[in-house]
Amino acid sequence: MTEIDWAGLLNEGDVEGLWNGLFQMVSRHPAVRPLHFATDGAAVTSQMEINADLTQELFLELFQKQRFDHYADNRYTSNDIENEIARIEVPNLVGARLRKQYPESFRMARRVSSLLKSSPRFRRFGDDESVEDKPARRRGRPSKKAKPVEVRPCDDDDIEDIEDDLQNGNGEPRRRRMVNQVFCLSEWPRSKAAGDSGHFADLIKNVPMRKRDTRLVGRSGNTQLILSNPELEELIVEVFDAIDSPADVRTMRHLVLSKIPLQDYNIASLDEKLRTGSDGMYVQRDAIDTRETPEDALLREEKNERAARLADEFLVSLRCAVNNNERRYSRLLSTLWHCYYDPKAPSQIEIAELLGVSDSLISDNRRLIEYELRKLSLSVEEGAVFSESLQSLIACMEHIPTESHPLR
Repeated sequence: MTEIDWAGLLNEGDVEGLWNGLFQMVSRHPAVRPLHFATDGAAVTSQMEINADLTQELFLELFQKQRFDHYADNRYTSNDIENEIARIEVPNLVGARLRKQYPESFRMARRVSSLLKSSPRFRRFGDDESVEDKPARRRGRPSKKAKPVEVRPCDDDDIEDIEDDLQNGNGEPRRRRMVNQVFCLSEWPRSKAAGDSGHFADLIKNVPMRKRDTRLVGRSGNTQLILSNPELEELIVEVFDAIDSPADVRTMRHLVLSKIPLQDYNIASLDEKLRTGSDGMYVQRDAIDTRETPEDALLREEKNERAARLADEFLVSLRCAVNNNERRYSRLLSTLWHCYYDPKAPSQIEIAELLGVSDSLISDNRRLIEYELRKLSLSVEEGAVFSESLQSLIACMEHIPTESHPLR
């Protein structure tokens, strides 16, 4: 018998009592345990808050679907109500949360389980072989005439199948839960010895990592395939060959998924405290320091000095390009100043009139300047420092006309 009088609470309209009953169920339900390790630590800080948050979500879900009214109108017993909530509502809610937080891992884990059950290359091992496979249970809510089955907390955290090891009416033991069932390769003998699962992770190091298949599949066409079923089946076979031992479904899921490039992105706050391990210790996440390091500052100064030296070398190359002709060199520097550094930004014709030369000579000087400039092969950062250094050098020379000189 259930400890909570659900039917009485519904008849009395005791909302607080219903919430407390749901909290008690959620706190003891085995399907909730994965959320204790997969919940945003920035939102909750304790197991009690996790359970309270999930209870509130479950309460609102039942209220919005008018399940409370349905229970009262159809005169559900307390056992019927508790069985439906424990066996259907809570696992569905937890499954939806895990599917949202870890969509690819959740989907691939279910595919591994399906292949182990359906593929002829694998079979159940040990005690599971003596129990005939039963037809799949029809998922859904129990009818009003169905005999209620008492729910007993179990020790597993899987949400696919929450049946425990109770005996049925004929006294025959039920099969183990799916995650606890042991599988092996079909060709292995029934006397195959089971190895130590603690060494399985080391044994599969030579199993190659699979390449991600980015083809889009699914009803909406926005889900990546990740790995096809034949490739996934071959990976499971390779893992079995590597460990050379039967293994339960949970262990196989962990081993197989470690060889698949999954992408379960989870946005987290910088203020969130991260759990370091099973010891329960938390560490604070630090933001990336984008400030310049002393080494970066030294390298930047060296680049700036090199760019400044290139400005001197550039002027020397211009003088050599005109064979040290002082008159041509003076016109070349004047052209450089007016075309690139004059704040008035005169046109080429205006520069020719100002210097008293032809427009074609200005064009020739510009081509010569750009030709020598391309020889330097400057980066964007070096170009900025080079331009400032070159402007300072030209401004200090006497070749620039007085009316355009910024320092006079």
